[in-house]
Amino acid sequence: MPEFPPIPSSAVASLDSDICFPSAEAVDAITVTDPTDTTEKTITVTVPSGATIIRATLIALITAMNNSANAQTIDIDVKGRKGSGSWNTYFTEDDIIGFGAITGATTGIPAVSDVSSLIDGAGTYGFKCTITQLSANSVRYTTQYILIVTFRF
Repeated sequence: MPEFPPIPSSAVASLDSDICFPSAEAVDAITVTDPTDTTEKTITVTVPSGATIIRATLIALITAMNNSANAQTIDIDVKGRKGSGSWNTYFTEDDIIGFGAITGATTGIPAVSDVSSLIDGAGTYGFKCTITQLSANSVRYTTQYILIVTFRF
């Protein structure tokens, strides 16, 4: 087997590494057509020693289950904030999910957003969805968030 000479420390490039921070899940039943927020879930980001944040991506896992035999189309906005700061929208789409008039019909979507402008260091970040339904009938939403932060060492 050939031997390779050692790489001088001056030639070593920086290393990028992804760390995932998941939230707990929330379950909310929504029964109105007005825009309604799901329960806020928080994620605490820690920054490893010597690391710099390069980018951050949020995956909002949204599952909707029809609690009544009514057709639905659903608009979703995914929002985030640092600490108790102001909410900003990072994903918005009208009629992004829906189902027919079947009790128990279930569908979901992973909404992926660049949240690099939000994640600026260690701290607690909050996430929620604003849901707007076509019909004022009960739909149960399960939401969970996964924050992928890319660090450079």
